[in-house]
Amino acid sequence: MQKKSVILLLVLVLSAGIAAGETVLTVDQVRKLALEYNRQFLAARKELDRARGDIIAARAGALPQLSLDGRYTRNITERELFFAGEKVPISLNNDFSLSLSLTQPLYVGGKVGSAMQVARIYDRYSKEKVRQIEAEIIYSAESLFYSAILAESHLEVLEKAYEQFSYNYDVVDKYYGQGLVSEFELLRARVEKANLEPQLVAAKAGLNIAQKSLKSFLGLSLDEAIAIVVDFGDTAAIEPPMLDSLVTAALNSRPEIAQARLQKEGYDKAVRIAKASWIYPTVSLNTSYDITASSDDFKLENREVSKTWTASLLLSVPLFDGGRTIGEVRKVKVDYYQAMLAEQQMYDDVRLEVEQAYDKLIQARKALDLQKETIAQAEEGLRIANLRYESGVGTLLEVLSAQTALTDARTNEADAIYQFRLAKSALKKATGIEIL
Repeated sequence: MQKKSVILLLVLVLSAGIAAGETVLTVDQVRKLALEYNRQFLAARKELDRARGDIIAARAGALPQLSLDGRYTRNITERELFFAGEKVPISLNNDFSLSLSLTQPLYVGGKVGSAMQVARIYDRYSKEKVRQIEAEIIYSAESLFYSAILAESHLEVLEKAYEQFSYNYDVVDKYYGQGLVSEFELLRARVEKANLEPQLVAAKAGLNIAQKSLKSFLGLSLDEAIAIVVDFGDTAAIEPPMLDSLVTAALNSRPEIAQARLQKEGYDKAVRIAKASWIYPTVSLNTSYDITASSDDFKLENREVSKTWTASLLLSVPLFDGGRTIGEVRKVKVDYYQAMLAEQQMYDDVRLEVEQAYDKLIQARKALDLQKETIAQAEEGLRIANLRYESGVGTLLEVLSAQTALTDARTNEADAIYQFRLAKSALKKATGIEIL
């Protein structure tokens, strides 16, 4: 398959007449570059690191916490205690303390497990967000690519029309020199030719802007020369799948729906976490090893050092917090309800988007087929008008009118091809299915 793709690319490049030093851009290459260099997509991928960090932080709530604390105190004046009317010193010049403490949560009302579940949900949510942005980036890249193709097509149509009007003017000028046509016909041919010149200038500028917009989106230098290679087979007649199957595929695969579902699950877990702080006690085990010492000199001896090792079982039962937890539970419940409504709305939005994209594709296909027929009729009309004029039975007005009609038909065909390609791309984005 890969070998066939390379051969096809070579054929397209050779047929397009690519100049040396130009960067070749196919629609597949455009998709690849967009995902490599687009800043929005790169930022979305970084969110995955944040999600993994949340998982690590949530897991830490179930692991033991180990800390080491040390303290040194210099007693500037001696502390004294009055005993039987006499002052008795009770401190030395230097106090030292060192404490190693280990705390292991035993039961926290399920908050740690729920927090880890929320973190995992956020991780999956972030992955679906990346998929969503990837689809949007690809659609935007394809739209800019097809816009550049459209700008090239418009310029090509005008160049062909200008070439034909120039030929018409040369013929009329020759006939005018022979006294076969009037000065009015010569002026008419000259005006028709001149009218195209500003359109050519505008078309060239439009092509330049379209290409620069594409290069900017792909992260290429605006001064880099590019050659757009078109696969003309992408406008071949297609039979899209049935609408119901497309809707079903979209509802099962769209990342936006997965995000809405995961967001609802996350708020459901958040409600449980908030309730746990209100209802359930917490139990933890703490053990610490402490060393304390005092000395007049800045040195320690065994008789000046005290060592203790303690273990404690800590129980905390929530009784009353002024209603803070109740308020938090209510707020999270509102978030859950809104997430549930958002999920339902997302199903409707996706279904509507698929139906609209499907209708646009069908309309674009019909318009493209009709325009191909119009092109054939306009070309035949121009051929007949030229024959009549050369035979002396037709008028220049017929020729110019036929040429204008052909130019309009070619322009409309380029627009129809662009709309068809864009409709296919939109339907692919809406469903997640490649429409051949």
